[in-house]
Amino acid sequence: MTTAPGRPADPEFEVRRLGPGDLGLLLALQDQVHSALADPSVFQTSAPEFIAYCLADGGRCYGVAHDGETVAYRMVYFPRDRAFNLAKDTALPPSEYHRVGHWDTVAVLPGWRGHGLARLMNARALADMAGTDIRHLFATSAPSNPYAVRTLLDVGFQPVCLVRKFGGRLRFLLYRPSPAGWPATTGETPELTVACSATDALERAFRDGWTGTGIDIDGAGRARLRMRRRPLPFSTGQG
Repeated sequence: MTTAPGRPADPEFEVRRLGPGDLGLLLALQDQVHSALADPSVFQTSAPEFIAYCLADGGRCYGVAHDGETVAYRMVYFPRDRAFNLAKDTALPPSEYHRVGHWDTVAVLPGWRGHGLARLMNARALADMAGTDIRHLFATSAPSNPYAVRTLLDVGFQPVCLVRKFGGRLRFLLYRPSPAGWPATTGETPELTVACSATDALERAFRDGWTGTGIDIDGAGRARLRMRRRPLPFSTGQG
């Protein structure tokens, strides 16, 4: 599998839903992406059993191919009655847990970044969610990986609190109503801007009812989260 350094300027990509027979493909892609990262802690690898569950009826998985080579993938996980459900870090009623979906792993091989492949897969996955009973979408993303946070913001997710997951690693917990997304807001509301590295200030803001609505990234990769007071469909239970 190559990263195609001599690829054309405007390559054509095909998104397809993956199935149980693609387990080996996803494991190989996961290893390639993880080994190429300067900071592997921003990428949470998945066990083969978990990937197999998502490839079957426990979620949705998608791959992007160019010239027959899969260069990116997206996994969506339906917790149902399983123990790992991000909704448990919020005050979403347990009666709604079966309607939860996790916007799980997204990965793009290094040589193919910058082509909007995550956005391409997100659009396909969101369209597919409209045909399911999923009504609450959750995702996590490292505050130290602002580009991943921005990709989630671009498809309607909003950071609602900070959590520690995957062995105690700090993560934004993001939420998006499904399938319609957030209702439109009316009128101007005050905006707060907090550095993504300022953990204590972020936690205070989330407790005080602020949610993330945008992100600014400077040339050095430092980021600041733009926040507004926005009512949630449920309380986050963080205060």
